[in-house]
Amino acid sequence: METNLQNIQKLIVDSELSKEMQDDFVALLTLVPDTELDSMAKLLSEDKDWVSRIYQNIKAKQSALATGGQVSWSKIIQEEEVQLKDLES
Repeated sequence: METNLQNIQKLIVDSELSKEMQDDFVALLTLVPDTELDSMAKLLSEDKDWVSRIYQNIKAKQSALATGGQVSWSKIIQEEEVQLKDLES
């Protein structure tokens, strides 16, 4: 049986992300326990557009953390809340 990471990796490889971005994304996800990737695996299998959205979100968070941009971080979180509400409806 495949792990969540393996399933996600297949979806990432089939995405529009560049090879470099794909490798970066997979490397980041290897830091997450597989059981924590269950929801992400389900979401990505239902809508492949989320691969790019999630990757861009992670990169935006990394940038905000690197620059200490509290305003940027708050904006990212607000955007996440809107996306989560859209998923619920």
